[in-house]
Parts: sequence; C-alpha cells; structure tokens
Amino acid sequence: MLALTPALKEVKFLIPYVVFTAFSYFFAKDGLSYASPLVFMAFRYLIAGAVLLAISRRLILTRSLLALSLLTATSTAFWSYGLLYVSPAESAVLSYSMPLFSLPIAFLLISEKPSGMEIGGIVVGFAGVVLYGIPLMSGFTLLGMVLTLVNAFFWAAFTVYYRKIKDQDPVAVNATQFLIGAAIMFALSPISFRLHFTTAFLEDLLWMATLGGALQFFLWNSMIRISRVNRITVLAFSVPIFTIILGVAMSGEIPTIYSIAGVAVMFTGIFLSRMKGGISFIRPGRNGKK
Repeated sequence: MLALTPALKEVKFLIPYVVFTAFSYFFAKDGLSYASPLVFMAFRYLIAGAVLLAISRRLILTRSLLALSLLTATSTAFWSYGLLYVSPAESAVLSYSMPLFSLPIAFLLISEKPSGMEIGGIVVGFAGVVLYGIPLMSGFTLLGMVLTLVNAFFWAAFTVYYRKIKDQDPVAVNATQFLIGAAIMFALSPISFRLHFTTAFLEDLLWMATLGGALQFFLWNSMIRISRVNRITVLAFSVPIFTIILGVAMSGEIPTIYSIAGVAVMFTGIFLSRMKGGISFIRPGRNGKK
C-alpha cells in the first residue's frame, strides 16, 4: 500500500472532525437544557475517557498530562457556560477566534515560528469568520461572548500542548485528559448542580461523549501530531463552512450574502496557509542559512 502524505493524512482526519464538530454545537446546546454545564460535561468526559481507556488500556500520569487536562477542562467549562447565553451558531463564530490565540501560544510554548503565509491564512480566515457572523452579532450577549472567547484561548492552549507531547500515544493521552477532566468537573459540579434524566438528554450525552467527544478530540489530536500548529488550526475554519453547507442541504435555506462572502474568505485563508515559500519570520544567519 502507498503511504499517505502528511497533507492526505490531514484530510483523512479533517473530514470526520468537521462533521462531528458542526453537529456537536447543537447537541451540546440541547443537552444543557437538562443539566448544568459542569454536570453535563463531567458525564461527557467520564464516558469518553472510559471508552478510550478500554482501547488504550493505560493512562499517562505526568505533569504535562495534568497541565493538558486542566487546560482542556477549563476550555470546555467556559464553552459550555457560554452556550447558556449564545446560540450554537454564535458560539461557533466566537470559538473560531482560536487560531488567533494559537499563533502566539505556539511561539511561546514550543518555539514554533510562523511563516508569513500561515499568519496571512489565519488573519484572512478569521476575517471570513467575522463576515460570516455579522448577521448574528446583534444577538450576542456580553457575558456569553466573553465566556466563549476565553474558551477559545484555552482551546488554543491545549491544542499547542497536543503538539508539545506529540510523541505520546494519542489514545492514552485523550483517555487521561478526559478522566482527569471529569474528576475536576465532578468536584466543581455542586456549585450549580442540575440534572434531569430524559431520553433526549441521554441522546445528547451519548453523541457528545462518543462522536462529539472521544472521537472528535482524538481526530484533533491526531491532526496536530502530524503537522505544525499554525498549519492545522487554520483548518478549523472548515467547520463554519460546513455548517453553512449543512444548513442549505437540510433546510434549503439560502445563505445570506455575508455567509457566502465569509465562506469565500475562509477558503482563501485556508488556501493561503497551505501555500509554500511564504515569508519566514526566522532571521537568517550571517552565511545566509537559517
């Protein structure tokens, strides 16, 4: 069999990741009508961690994994509390400020120096997200916006941590990440405990724990392991693009001019980030070598 190139490996992981992530915003929003954020996400993490532990049969208990778990649980907590105040579509728009945060964090934490094309792709892609979100901006609440933006920062941070520990077994990494995160959120859940078991809640929980949890995080971790953070995070702009396509396919609703323009700009950002030969921000030495 022919070995897949890194670019083809990215696509192999990207396509299911985009599909599962786009649906997860809606399942999470619905699930929060039956349980408080920390309770819902604690059960999500517990089930996802148990599934992955059954596969990996081991945990990785190191300082790096503890830090990763804290960052991930914090990101999820802020995201889920933000969903109480914004719609799934609004949450998606705000969350995709993440690549803007990942760029400096990757530089500071793992010394990943961005190329000019990567910076351009991230900036242009985010401009597309802003265009896409213009019709939604009137519905933002300040609290929901702040909570979701803080989530984007911590999402960027734990994404960079994935790259930092890329040599570790990804299944064991995600199993540990989820189980430690579940313990943290269960410990904090009495702060605002609310739980109402229904069939609908169980459906939401099972999606968020499996396809929207264990598999979604594994796919994201796998992409980050095979390529640079800035190259991968810009691909996250594919999620709002797919969301528009999904809306057209499911409801026949014609997207607004802002949505169409936003998609075009996001595609441009992704394209720019994949171009080679961009300006590097690494200073050459005296002999011209980097």
